[in-house]
Amino acid sequence: MRINGYTVLDSGFSTAFIDNLRAGLDHAYAKQVNEMGDEAILRAMNDADIARCVLAYEPDFLQVATNASLMEFAKRALGPEFVLMMQNGIINRPDRENYQARRHRDLNYQHWTSSKTLAFNALLCVDDFTCQNGATFVLPGTQHIAEFPSDAFARKFEQQIEAPAGSYLILDAMLYHRAGINETNGLRRAVNHVIGLPFMAQQIDIPSALAHRGTLPPADPAIRKYLGHRWSPARDVADWRGRRTA
Repeated sequence: MRINGYTVLDSGFSTAFIDNLRAGLDHAYAKQVNEMGDEAILRAMNDADIARCVLAYEPDFLQVATNASLMEFAKRALGPEFVLMMQNGIINRPDRENYQARRHRDLNYQHWTSSKTLAFNALLCVDDFTCQNGATFVLPGTQHIAEFPSDAFARKFEQQIEAPAGSYLILDAMLYHRAGINETNGLRRAVNHVIGLPFMAQQIDIPSALAHRGTLPPADPAIRKYLGHRWSPARDVADWRGRRTA
């Protein structure tokens, strides 16, 4: 990942667990459509087929975010302190426009470089990623350059990454990438995580999202910190000082 900007990591999840994730992701998306009242509202905001903060809706997705191999990778890539900035389920359907098919970075709208990895994506393949169903394209090394090169360069050098269900496709968050087009008759599901250094904000306040749906915080203090309990802004001066002495 340091040089090319990507790698593939085996999660070790069982086939049965991955099967449950497929159903769970579909259920979470249906709940979120119901919250909005109509999927047409999501389509109008280009947010259809994305289930946001899935771990607040389906408990299995907390395991996906805290997988032991993923946590070890995060320590090696980022150091001892890091936070889950977002977890989004993605449903790639063959009969709809896919907004992820445009080249982008997952630190959106940021066009600068860093000598150190600040964040990375961990895209769990819930279904097999194949060339036929729209596996992710990456543009290797582009996390090292500030501006997007050119369309001609991208077409020549981009690579499509096939990976079996249960794999995490790991990308430096500044790597340019895009989804492919699903040309099969089936869905291609994935769960994307962005994990970064704690000075960056979460997309959704995960501790509050879990509390809102009645989920107790994990007992493990390292996992609590990773989910954002340690890094949310302090309520006041006393709270800030209390955290430093805890």
